Amino acid sequence: MLENNENYTFPWGFHLGDLHKDNQIIPLYTSSEEGGFCLLYDKDSEAKADVMLESLCLELLTSMPHESLGIAMFDFGRKKFYHLSPLQYLQLYKIAHKPQMMLELFEEIERTIISRYDDLICCNRPSINAHNQKSKHKQPYQLVLINLENFSTQEIELRRIQNFVESAAKAGVYVIAFGNQSIEESPSQTTQTILKHFKTLRVTQGEFALTNEIFEFAELVEESTFKPLNLEKSHLMQEVLSNADLEAFLDPEAIKLEENTKVQ
Repeated sequence: MLENNENYTFPWGFHLGDLHKDNQIIPLYTSSEEGGFCLLYDKDSEAKADVMLESLCLELLTSMPHESLGIAMFDFGRKKFYHLSPLQYLQLYKIAHKPQMMLELFEEIERTIISRYDDLICCNRPSINAHNQKSKHKQPYQLVLINLENFSTQEIELRRIQNFVESAAKAGVYVIAFGNQSIEESPSQTTQTILKHFKTLRVTQGEFALTNEIFEFAELVEESTFKPLNLEKSHLMQEVLSNADLEAFLDPEAIKLEENTKVQ
């Protein structure tokens, strides 16, 4: 829990990139009110989608008050997001890359959601955003990244996934699920539940499909050139590090390294 007089909420939108028209640059956001979105790409667009997603995460970490946001990643296989990885040791980024680790991390997030509904969310404060506007005791937010191709669905019941996607946003937990477009054909009910709950941003042959669902001002998109978010990640990392209390994390008594973090 953060004890802070600063009044803040989770940003109203996810910054996806910018629209360029003549000499104007218009930031393009998609609403966060729905709790997140799915990012689906073809094989040729994966690297471009990864760059945008990592930039989005680092921008959130630098724009929000320190320790007000943690990022959790459900994935295994080859490592993504090399700039985010060092933030594990500042406890701002967690990676679950084995089925058992995924189950444990999911249960941890699930407990947070349940406890916030039990203890904090009520008629006067219907969400953690509302709670943080009124309370001096701020609750941190969480951004959950789910690689749908590698998400272990057998260990987590469908009912729990349904409860998770429906209740997460009000509890201060936001979701970006990503994967190859072929995942839409998955027979997994849990995967389909996630896909159906969130709006979808598709990237095909390097082009982002900015539908009305993603960005409601279609006329602006038609008149402009869209450039996906691609920020200077080293600079953003320095900002995150400069805001952190590094001395506390370098204290041998305070260091808590994850076990078995080698990606296989």
